[in-house]
Amino acid sequence: MAGRAAHDMTEGPVFGHILRMIMPMSFGILAMMLVGIVDTYWVGTLGTAEQAAVQMSFPVTMLVMSVAIGLGAGAVSAVSRAAGRKDGTSTIARIATDAMTLALISVGSVSMLGVIFVEPIFRQLGASETMLPHVVDYMSVWFAGIVLIVGPMVASNILRALGNAVIPSLMMIAAAFVNLILDPIFILDDVFGIIPGLGWGVSGAALATVAANAVTFAMVAWYLAVKEKLIDVKLEGFGEVWHHWLDIARVGLPACLSNVFNPLAMTIAMSGLAMARFGDSAVGGLGVAGRIEAFAIVPLFALSACIGAVTGQNGGADRLDRVREAFRSSFIFCIGWSLGIAAILWVTAPWLAAAFLPSEAGQSTAIAYWRIVPLTIAGYGITIAASAGFNGLGRPAHGMVITASRALGMMIPAVIIGAYWLDAPVGVIWGVAFANIVAGLATALFVLTRAPMTAKHGRQRKRSAPPAAEPVTDPVAAQDTP
Repeated sequence: MAGRAAHDMTEGPVFGHILRMIMPMSFGILAMMLVGIVDTYWVGTLGTAEQAAVQMSFPVTMLVMSVAIGLGAGAVSAVSRAAGRKDGTSTIARIATDAMTLALISVGSVSMLGVIFVEPIFRQLGASETMLPHVVDYMSVWFAGIVLIVGPMVASNILRALGNAVIPSLMMIAAAFVNLILDPIFILDDVFGIIPGLGWGVSGAALATVAANAVTFAMVAWYLAVKEKLIDVKLEGFGEVWHHWLDIARVGLPACLSNVFNPLAMTIAMSGLAMARFGDSAVGGLGVAGRIEAFAIVPLFALSACIGAVTGQNGGADRLDRVREAFRSSFIFCIGWSLGIAAILWVTAPWLAAAFLPSEAGQSTAIAYWRIVPLTIAGYGITIAASAGFNGLGRPAHGMVITASRALGMMIPAVIIGAYWLDAPVGVIWGVAFANIVAGLATALFVLTRAPMTAKHGRQRKRSAPPAAEPVTDPVAAQDTP
């Protein structure tokens, strides 16, 4: 096992390893979500056009970030499987280095194209003439610095693949802290009339994000290279690099698509096909309800970020019983957390609605959501945990089918049918709940009774002088391989 802070997750309590990583990861995710809220606040002080410009950029930034998330999932899968196979520090370092270079090259290409075509992209997306200059200001900086944003993400995934969730979480919190400090200084002319600011407006908001991540990138790169010895700067034959890139991309590309499905389904739920039929208040109620729910289920997001390392290591070690236990215990965690959050939101729903929504129509929509959907959110948690777990095993097709089935096959039709059938906002809400229940039950049944638990290592690269080794037969693994 590589690295001083790495953990061998093929031994010891399976869910203990998962829980050890969930806790720090949850704090990191919460910190980054807080940055998004504070960004929105400071940009909102500039004016309506500036705030609208940053909000309009969100779908594009999420699309680009989904590529980074996919590459990160590919890195987790390749590194964790190698660690489970006990491939050795030099091999793991080589895979980690190749994962970083693939991410930087890929995102660097997107960065150049984005800077060149930012204006025509957002013209096609419908940005108004008053909004467009602010969109260009914001996205030009964001595209130019995206390598510095994505780099820490992929590096953190490499550390999580080795069972180290504390350092990545500390890096996320550090980036959030720096961003929170830089936001008002870079955006405003002065901060509360006391501290002079640079007054860079929306460009300053983007630059604060880039600068904060640049600091984090420097720290995590140093940690990977110096403390963990996971950066291999020796020049290798391109065949070895290409072999690792293919293995990472084999998981990363489907994982990238999987990350698009859920936001797409929620966009449809908010659209004129569903909730928007009932007015702006209903849309606002659904939006606020979803944002509060996202905070409440951060541990489920953290679970999906961590389970792949556990399934990858144990799959790489052919510990099929432990892979199955990772899935089973994670599903139980999803159910327990969902029921706890449902109870809290049921009681606090009226107070939360009154605090965040001015209209009675919006409040009633949010209250209905909080009293129905959280009871079923375990199903959503099960699907994202299962998808991430299969990515760790090098089986991304299974994960992509699971997320696509819930989002495209169940949720989109259900919210549209619910909206027209009940002719009320609650119809959309029941559609979301239906998709969670059916997808969660179907996923759990498939994973625990039918799905393969073996890791898929891909085609092994031929070496000129392989070391002699005795053949090893694992009848359990042989039976479990499809």
